[in-house]
Amino acid sequence: MTNRDHIMSRTMLAVGTKENMTGDLHAIAQKWTNDPQFLVATGKEIKAAVINTASTLFLNENTVLVLVDPDSSLLGSLKSQLDALKERIPVILYVTSPPSEALKDIAGSVSLMEKDKTTRIRKNVLTFLKQYDKKMTDKAFRVLMERIRNESILESELMKIVNYVGDKTNIDSKDIQAIVAETHEDSFITLFDAIAGMDKKEVLSIFENLIENGVHILAIHSYLVRQIRLLLQAKDIEGLFKAPPEYPAFSRTFGKWKEDLELKPLEKKHYFPYQKPYYAHKLSKVSRKTAKQVFIAFLEILTMLDTHIKKGTRYDRIRLECGLLEL
Repeated sequence: MTNRDHIMSRTMLAVGTKENMTGDLHAIAQKWTNDPQFLVATGKEIKAAVINTASTLFLNENTVLVLVDPDSSLLGSLKSQLDALKERIPVILYVTSPPSEALKDIAGSVSLMEKDKTTRIRKNVLTFLKQYDKKMTDKAFRVLMERIRNESILESELMKIVNYVGDKTNIDSKDIQAIVAETHEDSFITLFDAIAGMDKKEVLSIFENLIENGVHILAIHSYLVRQIRLLLQAKDIEGLFKAPPEYPAFSRTFGKWKEDLELKPLEKKHYFPYQKPYYAHKLSKVSRKTAKQVFIAFLEILTMLDTHIKKGTRYDRIRLECGLLEL
């Protein structure tokens, strides 16, 4: 491969839509890196982005420069900087209308992105699973489509599913339901970690991620109520340990403690003693970081929000965001 071929291979002109851009960019970037760090510029931002990036001495090797709907004459005036960048990082020219011949000449290669979301995701899923000799049933794919709305995390979620099924070749709907539910639980643990650390930016980021991945606001509310109850229960058994235990010690004590309980509830998921030991350990660690009164105050906020929701309101999301920020 000549040096020119190498440069051209790291530049792509992609024709897609604004609605699909995020998913398209992640799909394209996998050609070069598994962990893309996008620098996205459009309109008047393009010139400064190209010049500043080209003049940066040390660029992250995972950096991918994305120029959205660029003007071919502008790119022509930036030829020297673009040529320098092409040798260092991938450059994607993403256009949402038929490209000019001048843009095609600059990019060297043109890729027409699949506009239908379901078709596009199905192709990406099949391509990914083929690497691991896995297959997915149609029902499992439908469940996946319902649960994962943000295409940027598709591959990371598929990797979790592959690891979850182990040696099993066929991935069914129960596998998808199990891993996505587990992912949401982890998200809520991380959410309460952020609350304990008073990191409001991270709190809102996790909340937005849950929304983007199709978790309805009422489901988030329900999850939060359940998590608060579990954390309060975890708080009540802190006295069993003189110091925060590591998982092996916690698991032994937790198992013995559960065996001695006379309570056998029908809905075990609502009670701390009946959580899986590893998950209970994570809950216990989070509960130690936050005062009991903070959890009680948050539960009161969620109770008030529940009343508003049942009365009917257009501001459910804003109210819940405000509740998270009040902690």
